[in-house]
Amino acid sequence: MFLNLQHPHIRYIAPPAEGGSDTTDPTPPAKPNGNGEETDWEAKYKEALGHSRDWEKKAKANKAAADELEKLKESQMSEADKAAKRTQELEAQVAAYKAKEQQAEWKAQVSAKTGIPAEALRGSTLEEIQAHADILKPLVHPAPKLPNVPNPAQHPEGKTADERAKAYVRSLFGNKD
Repeated sequence: MFLNLQHPHIRYIAPPAEGGSDTTDPTPPAKPNGNGEETDWEAKYKEALGHSRDWEKKAKANKAAADELEKLKESQMSEADKAAKRTQELEAQVAAYKAKEQQAEWKAQVSAKTGIPAEALRGSTLEEIQAHADILKPLVHPAPKLPNVPNPAQHPEGKTADERAKAYVRSLFGNKD
């Protein structure tokens, strides 16, 4: 009755085995390590941890030896060498203080020129401080707004602050001029 088990519209990857389907796998299962033994991951972890601890101990010993060597070198240093080292440190501090003082002076100059508080200015050179002041100037001192003029052919309807002050003074003293 069913002589041809293949369907004409189905594409098979491999031709079916003679006499029905073949359920056996032609390849044997692969061995985990190639030698048939299971890997003991916990033992490998402990071994790596042991190596890590050994290297940590060696590093601490090296640090202690380096500190001891530094102390030995320092004790063998002559008084002149110690004084020279201390002088270099102090000169570096003085240079830092002078630079800070110079920056404060520049900030005061730019602040006096632009009207921006010196505390708001940033920069380490005069040019940087001036550039920062130029950025802050429109924010600190915005341009005055003019009254709205809906029709440019007419005069503005709003009064200026000066006119309002005069009108207030007139209303106080009863002057209607």
